[in-house]
Amino acid sequence: MKKIVLCVHLLVATVLYSQKSGTVRGTIVDGNDNPISFANVYLEDLQKGSMANEEGTYELNDIPYGTWQLRISAVGFKSKTFSISINSPELTAKPLQLAMENHLSEVEVFGRRASHPDKIEALTRLPLEPYEQIQSISVISDKLITNQGALTISEATKNVPGVYTFATYGNKRESMSSRGFRGIPILKNGVRVHSDFRGVGILTDMQGVDNIQVLKGSASITQGVATDLGSPGGVINIVTKTPIYQFGGSVSQRFGSYGQVRPTFDIYGPIDDNQKVAFRINGALERANSFRSGVSSERIYINPSLQWKIDDRSKITLEFDHFDDSRTPDLGTVNLGPNDQNAIYDLPSDTFLGFENDRSLTKNTTYSLRFDRQFNDKLTLKTAFYKSHLKLDDKGASLGSVVTIDDVEQYNLRTRGYATSTRSDDNGVLQVDLIGNKVQTGTINHTFQVGFDYRTSQYSTTSQRQSAIDTINVFETNTNSLPSVALVAGAPGGAESKSLGLVAQDVISWTNWLKSFMGIRYS
Repeated sequence: MKKIVLCVHLLVATVLYSQKSGTVRGTIVDGNDNPISFANVYLEDLQKGSMANEEGTYELNDIPYGTWQLRISAVGFKSKTFSISINSPELTAKPLQLAMENHLSEVEVFGRRASHPDKIEALTRLPLEPYEQIQSISVISDKLITNQGALTISEATKNVPGVYTFATYGNKRESMSSRGFRGIPILKNGVRVHSDFRGVGILTDMQGVDNIQVLKGSASITQGVATDLGSPGGVINIVTKTPIYQFGGSVSQRFGSYGQVRPTFDIYGPIDDNQKVAFRINGALERANSFRSGVSSERIYINPSLQWKIDDRSKITLEFDHFDDSRTPDLGTVNLGPNDQNAIYDLPSDTFLGFENDRSLTKNTTYSLRFDRQFNDKLTLKTAFYKSHLKLDDKGASLGSVVTIDDVEQYNLRTRGYATSTRSDDNGVLQVDLIGNKVQTGTINHTFQVGFDYRTSQYSTTSQRQSAIDTINVFETNTNSLPSVALVAGAPGGAESKSLGLVAQDVISWTNWLKSFMGIRYS
């Protein structure tokens, strides 16, 4: 009998205890009674909270009976504290209203870029996001380039692990390396600019760059870029800006050290009311000296483009890109010791070892025509023609071997020569691809590409040189005037090549967690 009475007392106590807490539900709205999505709801005294759903509805469970202070906050609204009383197991509160906040102190958004990098298919030939590719692909956006103030390929690609500058050849080029391989190929909009297999690099202007795509590793060979010393290390593709169907633009003026002046502009928008045709034009001018006396640079860059949406499934994009750069090549300094000894001379910045008429001229013009036709939600035909024309005209001093006096090497004495050279480089590529996106065969999903590319390359070179004009002492002041001297002409060079490549790739999704990548190329 005592046990029964004890059980009854415990049951009554449990029921009474359970009735001392309740659940409160409600809605959070703005001044127009529109629900506020994902607002924060917090009971300060109990240190207990929740978040409203997309409809602005919240729910708090196991709230002890009593009166509590409920604090509501949401992005773009003023936080406010309300008083609520819990005196029943279920409570539906009246809508809680927040006022708009006029100014946001800061909004940070973290996540992955939703936009598909423009012209990524020029490298991968597949309609996959970079993170979905089996290759290691890094994409440097124009936003990052702008935020960091990058003006060169070297400055932008510092954001990619394993990619670094191999050489600048006296401030005339930008040759890049990746994974220990020197001189990896550099493309612009998918086409070669400089066809030298040693990968001596190019110059370009960051104003017209939409993104820089870096494909690392030997996978670049399967994309038809296999003739350079650095091909196993990867490939860099510089992508220029294209039209936007919304009016906008910007004009900026940059001033920097050593007399740098750099105005830039970018204007874009639709041409017609139906937004079928859009344009974009951006460009830059730059003039700068250097930390070294006698060294300067000037450049002009222009990048117009036009896009026409023929219908809902077809579009044509036409692009043009012209870069004109004139700069003084800088010989730098010398090593005051044998090659296996680090004795780099700290040459004064007011000392220039070249001649006053040394100059390196670069003119590069690229243009492209792309046509995309979407047959249905699964199949798309992509056709692209890219063309590049490069002209180089270099003339400048060169430092020769160490001068020997009485069988003793005088490392501060060097013979100085002079040379001129020109190069004309024309490259083109035609790509045609049939793309299948999430095509099903039974329970298996396929994303595939079948296509071909036809590449042409033609270059010609001339050169003249005189290996020994005078002898200079790096410890003393030397003349920068070029004496009258006869140059010895070298044999002109040149070559022409054509290649055809057939490519097929298939990404097979067996399940949500198992995929296989298959690809084959014949050149």
